[in-house]
Order: sequence, then C-alpha cells, then structure tokens
Amino acid sequence: MGGDGWPSDGHILLLIVLTVLTPPSLALYRLWIHPLRSYPGPRWWAIWRGPYILSNIRGNLVRDLQRLHQQFGPVVRIAPNELSFIVPEAASPIYTSNPEFPKDPMHLPPFHNGTPGILAADHAHHRRYRRLLAFSFSDKGLRHERSLIERSIDLLITQLHENCGQGPLDLALWFNWATFDIIGDLAFGDSFGCLENVQTHPWIASIQGNVKLIPILNAFRRYRLDGLLRLLGSRKLLEQRRRNAQFTTDQVDRRLKNSSTPRGDIWDAVLAQKPDGEPPMTRDEMISNASAIVLAGSETSATLLSGCTWLLLKNPSHLHQLTSRIRSQFTHASEIDSQSVSRVEGLQAVLEESLRLYPPVPMQSNRIVPQAGAYIAGGWVPGGTSVGLQQFVACRSSSNFHRPDEFLPERWQGQGEFAHDRREVSQPFSIGPRNCIGRQLAYVEMRLILVKLLWHFDLRLDTTRMKDTDWLAEQGIWILWDKKPLWVTLEPRNE
Repeated sequence: MGGDGWPSDGHILLLIVLTVLTPPSLALYRLWIHPLRSYPGPRWWAIWRGPYILSNIRGNLVRDLQRLHQQFGPVVRIAPNELSFIVPEAASPIYTSNPEFPKDPMHLPPFHNGTPGILAADHAHHRRYRRLLAFSFSDKGLRHERSLIERSIDLLITQLHENCGQGPLDLALWFNWATFDIIGDLAFGDSFGCLENVQTHPWIASIQGNVKLIPILNAFRRYRLDGLLRLLGSRKLLEQRRRNAQFTTDQVDRRLKNSSTPRGDIWDAVLAQKPDGEPPMTRDEMISNASAIVLAGSETSATLLSGCTWLLLKNPSHLHQLTSRIRSQFTHASEIDSQSVSRVEGLQAVLEESLRLYPPVPMQSNRIVPQAGAYIAGGWVPGGTSVGLQQFVACRSSSNFHRPDEFLPERWQGQGEFAHDRREVSQPFSIGPRNCIGRQLAYVEMRLILVKLLWHFDLRLDTTRMKDTDWLAEQGIWILWDKKPLWVTLEPRNE
C-alpha cells in the first residue's frame, strides 16, 4: 500500500498483469499441461466450459456431442475436466465400480429444499431410499398394483374412442396424461385426473418447465452465481420451478395426514415405523423423492411411447406386422393384461429398437473418477475427472450399430448383418446399483398401452398437421426431450 492507504503503482501494475495474463496462461495450461491434454476434442471446449454451457442451455448439447464424436472418435474431451464416451467398455467402470464413482453434482438437478432425493443422494442415503422403495417397483409389487395401472390404461382407451371422431389427436399429450395418472395412483393413492378431465394437470407443465431450467441453474451454480439468477432469470421458468416444488410439497403433506391408513401406494413401506418410533424417511426426503418419482415415472414412459409410435408410423411395414401379431393373439380385449402382453411376438424388439433410437433420457448422468484415477475403455483417466457415456450418441454411432439411424427391430435377434452390433451399449435405464428403479414399471406401461392401442385402433399420421416434419430430429433436449405434438388419426378397428 502507498502511504495514503491506496494501492501502490506496483500493486496496480501487478493486478493488471495478472488480469491480462491469467486467461492465456490458463488456456495454455489446459491445452498443453493438463492431465487430459492427450484426449482429442475441440480446443475451445477444452479451454473453457462456455461452449458446453451455451449448447446445453439451447437444448443442442446431445446433437453437438454427436457431431464431436463423429469428428474426434469414441472418447472426446468436451470441457476442461470432462470426457464423453460412446464405447460399451466405458459403461462398467463408470457405472458399476465398487467403490462407486460418485455422481457429478454439477450435472444433477438442484434440490429446492436442501435435501437430495434418490437421484442425487450419496451412497448411504441412496441405498436406504432404494431399500424403502424397492418393493413397490419390483415384479411382485407391480403385481399388487396391476389393477391401478390397468384401470388408467383402460380409461385412456375409452377416452380415445370417445375423442377420435373429432379429428387427429396429439398422442404425445395423451400418453403424458395416462402415465401421469398412473404415477399419481401409485405414488399418492389417487389419480391426477388428466384422462378423466381431458386436460393437463398444472404439475405436468411445471415439471416440464423445471427441466428446462436445470441447465441454467447448474451453470449459475457452477460459478457460484445463484443469486444473480433471481435478477436475470426468466420469471416464467422460475415461477414454474416454485410451483413444481409447491405441488410436490402439497401432495406429500396430504399423504402424511393419512399416514396411519395403508393406501396401497409406494409410501406404505416408507411410512412404516421403526422400533424406535422414527420414520425411515423424513418429510423433506419424501418431498425430494416424490418429485423424482413423479418425473421419472411419468415423463420417461410417455416419451418412449411417443417415440415408438412415431417410428412405427414412419415404418408402416413394422407397424402392420406388429398390429397383425397383436390382433391374432388376442380375440377379445379382455384377454389383454399386464401378463399376457409380454408374450406378443416381436413386441420387445420394437420397444428395444425404439429405446435405442429415442432413449427417454438421452444423456446418462456423469460420474466423478475417484482421486486414485481409473482405466476407462483402455485409457487412463485421472481422479476428479467428470465422465459419462452418452446414450443417444452411442446408439446412433456406426461404430456400435450397423445402419444406426434406421428403425430395424430385427437387429435385436443378433443375426445376419446385425451379428456384430454392440447391443450392450444400449442401456436406456442405466446399469449398476443406481440404475432406474422404475424400469419394470416402464416396461409394463409401454407394453400394455402399445398393445391396447394397436388392438383397438388403426393409426395414421396426420400429414396435414405434421407436414414434412421430422418429429424426432426437430426436438430440443434439456435432460429430457422437448416433445412436440404428435398428431395421429385413430380409426376404431372393424372387429
């Protein structure tokens, strides 16, 4: 300091020099000295995270990563401290290692009440949550809940019959209504009434708005600028986030008021008292987990059903074949249930191929390599690196699949020209101890809805509204797909 308390000329000069030299010095370090310097990737992405953040906020990240992998190969450095993989050998070390690679907190949705749910919890809390919720999502648990599931799906078919005469229907919306009502029954013992009222519940809109906000929230959180978001952020998106939190809280509080009476929903086991009288899950933990369950249990199944319907409509020979098999197997609608649909020939291959081309969660969550470092897909990755396997990009890569962009359910037989397909890379529900707990529920919903839909109706894409739109290719991705309306003409079959 100078004698008058102000910085001396030397200190001011040093500050100027540091300000001018730090960015280029950091850039040189990240390009030539950083432990990830040998991994290929675009230089701007390696120098700073800005291109990644902007791409993510715009909903373009997945397709930008697809372009980068086509240019640089199976492993790409996509940020100063992050690697993207598309080879199946990367899945096991990233997602199944013991001890596990912890989730990257900067890739997780922030939790509004300060309590992480099952998606973001640490190892110990995740195990406890999963143990408490496991029965409800197991095969045995779903058999207990099949009447609730089938009731909502029967209502979907009834409402489609009543409304299809009015013109083309947006099946993406109807699928959302059905799966949202189902998860309402399973999660809170009461449907949300979307199908009954033929309208979108406000919670759906708030969930979808909240998902779009997550990349923005994470960008501000990464640089500890959370407070600025309230000043600079979209009021509409912030209000949707607030409403989503309030809807979740209200539903949990309503359920807690009736905690003494079993309702046949997932919270029965959660609310069971321990010997010491303490509940195994706190109210805040229930709120955080309820939000994740409703999102994962509704949006993902509806997304796959929409994508599968689009792919079948764009590939009429496969649509005709599956429809014929369904109608020849079931003489009466009453024969179709959650057990019998699993025996429809070719159905599973159609679903797996749809999941490959249109995975409901296009990007699997990133993990942090432990401090000791690890070998991933044959290469050494230093500790502290964020790593992930890009599900959509991997499943659209010619290095993993023959004719990767074509809808070819027969590839799942693993024969002929598809014998060398690396089908193990397609893991839409992830793998390891943190794989999707709702996997069985999703398959039950997808099989039952698709089979009943094709048994009852002949489907035709409404070309007037859809025109020449490539419905799948034109969607943005903010963690989940930003689905556009899927206009389809439904004609009740001539039985």
